[in-house]
Amino acid sequence: MSVKGKEGNTFGQALKKLRITEAGVGLRAFADLINMKPSNLSNIERDRAAPPASRKTIDLMCDALGLSNDDPRREELFDLAAKARSRVPADVADVIREQAGIPVLVRTVGNKQLGEEKIRELAEYIKKFY
Repeated sequence: MSVKGKEGNTFGQALKKLRITEAGVGLRAFADLINMKPSNLSNIERDRAAPPASRKTIDLMCDALGLSNDDPRREELFDLAAKARSRVPADVADVIREQAGIPVLVRTVGNKQLGEEKIRELAEYIKKFY
């Protein structure tokens, strides 16, 4: 169940690090903040349980950590959770459902076989001009 992210960490490892360094809060107090049993949170942080599948839960975790909506660490948590479950990140799945053109964009990127660097360039272009 342990899935490595960009820097070799898992969802659980990233969450624990952010909980300690950003929120500066203990496991039990953080579990209370996110309405989760401490034992469940502990299992997630130790990669003994899968990360949450729901956007609501991950958003709650990010909010409790003090991560703004445009903080890249928030996106990383969504990405790590999705990788652990072999799914599209919950925040991205919502966008796909809400915007009919997204499948066309994703298929185009896939058909062009763009690498990660080119995809990031495309995303920066969209952010800059739209």
